[in-house]
Amino acid sequence: MRMPLGLALLMLSTAGCATAPSSACPREVEYSAEQQKRAAEELAGLPRDGMVRGVMMPDYGRLRDQARACRGAT
Repeated sequence: MRMPLGLALLMLSTAGCATAPSSACPREVEYSAEQQKRAAEELAGLPRDGMVRGVMMPDYGRLRDQARACRGAT
């Protein structure tokens, strides 16, 4: 059975994209001083050993550090 030409071209074009690594660094979202203050107040109200404060926020901090390092920022 012959494969339609369009399908063959689609398969070849998507296969090439799947193997190419991206060299783009993610950008951090900038927050105003007021937004940071409000977030800190909300975070302080959460349990220290909870998922958000104890696990997710430290992960988010590491991701932001990695994004800065990727771009060469300090």
